[in-house]
Amino acid sequence: MDRKLAAILSADVAGFSRLTALDEEGTVRALNACLSQIAEIVGEHDGRIFGTAGDGFVAEFASAVQAIRCSVEIQRRLSGNPEDMPGDRRLEFRIGVNLGDVIVSGDDLLGDGVNIAARLQEMAPPLGICISGSVREHLYGKVPFTLTSLGERSMKNIPRPISVFRVDWLQEAAESGEAGPEPGSTPSPAPRFGRDQPSIIVMPFDNLSGQGDEYFVDGVVEEITAALSRVREFFVIARQSAFTYKGRFVDVRDLGRELGVNYVVQGTVRRGGDRLRISVQLVDTETRMQFWSERYEGAAEDIFELQDRIAAQVTGAIHPAIQSAETELSKRKPPSSLRAYDLVMRAYPYLWGQSKATNERAIPLLLDAITIDPAYGRAHAFLAWCYAQHLGYIWTEEPERDLERALKSVEAAVGSIDDDPTALTAVGGALSHCGDQERAAAYLERALALDPNNAWAWARYGWVASYKGETGATERFERALTLSPADPLAFNMRMGMALSLAMAGSLSQAVAIAREVVNKHPDVTWCYRMMAAWAAMSDDMKTARWAAGKLLEIEPHFTIERYLSRPVFRGVPQWADKTAEGLRQAGLPER
Repeated sequence: MDRKLAAILSADVAGFSRLTALDEEGTVRALNACLSQIAEIVGEHDGRIFGTAGDGFVAEFASAVQAIRCSVEIQRRLSGNPEDMPGDRRLEFRIGVNLGDVIVSGDDLLGDGVNIAARLQEMAPPLGICISGSVREHLYGKVPFTLTSLGERSMKNIPRPISVFRVDWLQEAAESGEAGPEPGSTPSPAPRFGRDQPSIIVMPFDNLSGQGDEYFVDGVVEEITAALSRVREFFVIARQSAFTYKGRFVDVRDLGRELGVNYVVQGTVRRGGDRLRISVQLVDTETRMQFWSERYEGAAEDIFELQDRIAAQVTGAIHPAIQSAETELSKRKPPSSLRAYDLVMRAYPYLWGQSKATNERAIPLLLDAITIDPAYGRAHAFLAWCYAQHLGYIWTEEPERDLERALKSVEAAVGSIDDDPTALTAVGGALSHCGDQERAAAYLERALALDPNNAWAWARYGWVASYKGETGATERFERALTLSPADPLAFNMRMGMALSLAMAGSLSQAVAIAREVVNKHPDVTWCYRMMAAWAAMSDDMKTARWAAGKLLEIEPHFTIERYLSRPVFRGVPQWADKTAEGLRQAGLPER
């Protein structure tokens, strides 16, 4: 088997599915014209195109410098093409370049050297170029472009993290050819690195105590960085890049320009006697707005346990905070500029509304996202979740139809969400509502393996345990609430904990939690169903009849027969019988 070292350039058109949906023939003609130009450019730089597929191509070069010069020339010549097309329909290429060992198979090249280039291409924004650290090492003093570190990234099917750099080709470095800015200089603003993936940096925390605590302060930052890196939605700058700023003040806007990041995590650590106090905040680099902050305290003797707990809780809190910020950003965009990502962000608040009305507002947004990008796995996963909620909460008059829709959406999602914990959780939750707890558990376990601090996944995993009649559900809900105590779905986690307590015989505790939830969220009607049954089971008939009355005010057509048709009861038939008897005693109609 022949092998060689080669610089591999991988490129495709950003949003090609959306463009063809808008104008298939015009887009294909434009693509063919661009590919003809690209072939000439590659030849001019002594390269060879050895593979094409759809809107993409792969080329090899003997020199990393030639590969980068070719990449920049492609972007320069083709940006804005074709000129006679509207701006939102022009082709914008994204490029990845890697230098590595490849396998020669006839005219084709194979192996990790090629695969890494393809992964780098997927990371690049429209008109962007991303390169690996191996390419970066060969560019010192040889190209006049600023190269900005984006940290180490884990890549699908690549066993080791890869250092990633962005080529800021829109502006050449000011000095005489040295790649990268001079120490202390402020690079010109680079294109924000992909609004399709919020980017974040965890800055070194300020140590307000003695030097003896420095190792702990740095350890907290490392743990938070590692935890956030497991969240697929975030592009997290590596710890090595963040620590180059240690010991000096940096304005968050400068960080946004220098590193292309959207959000910054900052913090301080102070020791007082045998207590440690840690303050953390999340800031937007463009507006300097603080989205979230929290303070943690613990005994200094428990320093490493405290470090782990803070990392987990910060990740759990930052996740929904950034989702909320991205949602607001998408709302401010004009409809003409919406992409599939923006539409999913607009759907986000409706996904957790826990009502038929909000659920039905999410569905058309997700369908629009899928129209723009039919392969968008997360949009399909959330659509499955919406249809399954119709089924699980009895918001549908056609349960068989919604079951079919949910399962169809699950199958459309599963091929492209292997590394997306949020989408895996949505699919797991949907399958659970559809009654398939075994398969639901498999997807949720995969989500938690990728992101062990995913509060939503822990919560859905708790519901699955209850629907399978297993022990351990309470601990899963407690983990979810610890990770994200201010979560918009905290009441759902509380009700899940109440169900696990009720099934274990602690009915009065379950009723107390349910009462607390309905007092805070009176419009979440499904809580009254459970509360009525549990109260009757515990002989608290006053509460049972009150909850049943509230339920019938909101759902006058409620029947026990329809409630028991929910697929989740299949795995716990004895509990279903107990629930039915409790609902009868509460005075609710059989059919």
